[in-house]
Amino acid sequence: MTQPAGETGHRERRPASTVRARPGRRPGHSSAREEIARAAREQFATEGYDRASLRAIAAQAGVDAALVAYFFGSKRQLFDEVVHISSDSPALIARLLDGDSKRVGERLARLLIEALDEQDRQQRIVGTIRTAAVEADTARMIGDKFASELLEPVVSQLGAGQAPLRAALVMSQILGLGLARHVIGLEDLTSASQDELVAALAPTLQRYLVGDIT
Repeated sequence: MTQPAGETGHRERRPASTVRARPGRRPGHSSAREEIARAAREQFATEGYDRASLRAIAAQAGVDAALVAYFFGSKRQLFDEVVHISSDSPALIARLLDGDSKRVGERLARLLIEALDEQDRQQRIVGTIRTAAVEADTARMIGDKFASELLEPVVSQLGAGQAPLRAALVMSQILGLGLARHVIGLEDLTSASQDELVAALAPTLQRYLVGDIT
């Protein structure tokens, strides 16, 4: 039997251009890792470590939860990487030590207030503070790391002595301000200008860093 013109006896293959792509981002998408990190910072900042989940982070980033684990491993590893307040310690140390030691408290206060008002850093810091407020082990880990990598080296180079105690006292101010202003949202603190907060905080930080604490 003669076949009609144009038929071959086999089903024609669809042109590649007509095949429907699978929905969602591909695992190798170049921005997936950054999107996951951004979503994780927001989740840790709003929910704290305990309530944030890899599934919720993946949903916000628009990826599969397995991709979060592929890039970052466990939730703890993800937290350590994206909510890291001392990741740029060398640059911060240099900034704090650049100038008269009599104004180091003011420089630290300025750096802290600016960081807390900068959206990306604020998410990281507030996420850390939220978690520290409810999880003692995490608070200890964060406090020890921040103190040992940033504050103690600064105090040591200033030559004031008692670096661990001074670093711990400074941490108490940093955590207290962050909690009161950005987690609890005390109105007098949220409405104050950067200059007002720096002026109020600087003398206490100055004393803790180089002054008499006996």
